[in-house]
Amino acid sequence: MTTTIDTSKYRYVPGESTVEDIDLDETPLFIDGERYTEADAVRDSEEAERRYRAGLIPGGKSLSGGSIHSPRFQVILGEAIADKVRQAAAEEKVSVSRWIRHTVEEKLAA
Repeated sequence: MTTTIDTSKYRYVPGESTVEDIDLDETPLFIDGERYTEADAVRDSEEAERRYRAGLIPGGKSLSGGSIHSPRFQVILGEAIADKVRQAAAEEKVSVSRWIRHTVEEKLAA
């Protein structure tokens, strides 16, 4: 039996498993046309753990381009404003981070 996985449908979530474990040496698995083995899985899981510990979210792209970390800002808001931000983000079906980033970009473009 051969199994093919569309890798665009999956992302790494530390501490969680979204698929049933399989023995990749026993079950042929191909990703993007290449055989994926237990050794590949170990390599990829170690890399994912390393990136997670470094503060990188696997699958996320640098907003600055290339492989450098994007600058990060922290802001303190009152509870009422924070609730409005959460609500606005939920209404647009985006994360709070994405909503704030988009809002700041719009303000600076004006």
